[in-house]
Order: sequence, then structure tokens, then C-alpha cells
Amino acid sequence: MPRTKAFALTGTAELNAMIERVASDILALLTDGVPRTKAAIVEALADRHAEADATLALVRLAVTGQVADTGGKYALGTADP
Repeated sequence: MPRTKAFALTGTAELNAMIERVASDILALLTDGVPRTKAAIVEALADRHAEADATLALVRLAVTGQVADTGGKYALGTADP
């Protein structure tokens, strides 16, 4: 699957769609309960998603409470998706 660059997107709908695709992979990665750093998450998804895309999705997940920053590592949060 080709990676989409954030600056190549043309609108909010495309940005939201990209974040949703990446967010589902981040949430799946964190379901094992092991907290991971941002760098570890980005590296784990590098074969499927661009670094900027993974970072944007991680920020969205943190803001919505779906992931929680636990001392520099991210783990699943308590908010409903």
C-alpha cells in the first residue's frame, strides 16, 4: 500500500480518513498491554505508514483519550473509540 504524505492531502475528509487508517493499526499494536514510546510505535508501523502520518494519528488518539501517555510511553487509554 502506498504511503500518503500529509501535505499531499487536499482536505479535512482525507486527513481524517488517513488518521483513522493509521489509528486502527496503532490501537491494534497496543492491545497487548505493553506501553511503547512514540519512536517504537512509528518504527513498528514504518512498513505501512509514513512517520508523519503515525505521529498525527498518535496525537489524535492521545487527545481523544484512546491512548494515554504513561511516562513517555503510550498505552491504551480508557476513552471509547
